[in-house]
Amino acid sequence: QSLLVFVRPDHAAWNLVLRGALVTAVLGLLALAIGEPKAVLPLTLGSVFAVISETAQGSQQHPWRTMAWTTLGLAASAGVGAVVAENTVLAVLISGLAGLVCTLMAARYARAAVSSLLILVMFTIYVGHPKPTDALLSALALILLGGFLQTLACIVMRSLVKSRHQPLQVRPQSKVIHPSNAKDLHLRHGIRLAIVLMVATAISETGGEAHQYWLPMSAAWMSRVTLDDTLNRVIHRWLGTLIGLGAIGLILQVSTLNNKHWLLISLFGAALLIAYIWVHYAAAVVGVTLWIIAAFAMLGDPVVHTLAERLFDTSWAAALVLGAAWLDQGMNRSISVEMRN
Repeated sequence: QSLLVFVRPDHAAWNLVLRGALVTAVLGLLALAIGEPKAVLPLTLGSVFAVISETAQGSQQHPWRTMAWTTLGLAASAGVGAVVAENTVLAVLISGLAGLVCTLMAARYARAAVSSLLILVMFTIYVGHPKPTDALLSALALILLGGFLQTLACIVMRSLVKSRHQPLQVRPQSKVIHPSNAKDLHLRHGIRLAIVLMVATAISETGGEAHQYWLPMSAAWMSRVTLDDTLNRVIHRWLGTLIGLGAIGLILQVSTLNNKHWLLISLFGAALLIAYIWVHYAAAVVGVTLWIIAAFAMLGDPVVHTLAERLFDTSWAAALVLGAAWLDQGMNRSISVEMRN
């Protein structure tokens, strides 16, 4: 995706966006209404990620199946991440394994590509966000609730309109990978991502940061099969994060926000993410930045003090992902030259 592409409203599948945002909004409002702001994050994670999985390649005929299986995968990965989070060595090793497995699954099954990425991202969030057992079980139940309610809304909406709408997707223009070397490229990508996630998790687990998830999560989103695609993704991620953080900082300068205000910002960010995840990644990153920061603000997070930390972690993740991709490409070229000689 080029940064120069104009983000037009008609590029997004607004029926899907509005339904996803409406369900997410209702869940968030109910959580606040009953005095449980801690429920907002897992509820909206399950809800929003389920909607994104609906756009997966090959899922347009029966998207609810993809959404349901993805929701189960999200809860499972969150549970594994939270369980191993307290043991740094185990967290690092499992992070690498999760990155490799999810990457290879995405390469082998095109229909599972989006779900695999979302499941990996969920794992990185909870491996950096450990919880006591009772709080973890509640979070997993809320993730399942958010995802399955979104799935139910999808079934009801499609049965009412009796249409098989396929959202307009402007996917990144990637290099064409020749079938003869596709398997090798994807395997190397999986190994590379596994190493990057292990390094990122080790840094975040030992760095004493309040939000350990941001570094490995950003790395999971940015890593792509080829160096050019990775560079493109990194540019979008960094710029989108900068704009999102800048918007939050500006809002805080001019007004004082309560939980209802943060909920509105979070829902706007979630809708922006759903709308532009396949259209313009930088715009989607602005959305995810607003969504997650606002969700944590409702938990009493000192937002002002974490803005610089988040930009720093994004830059760290970008350096790790790009460095790994560049080294991998250089090593592959060296091997190719030696084989020719």
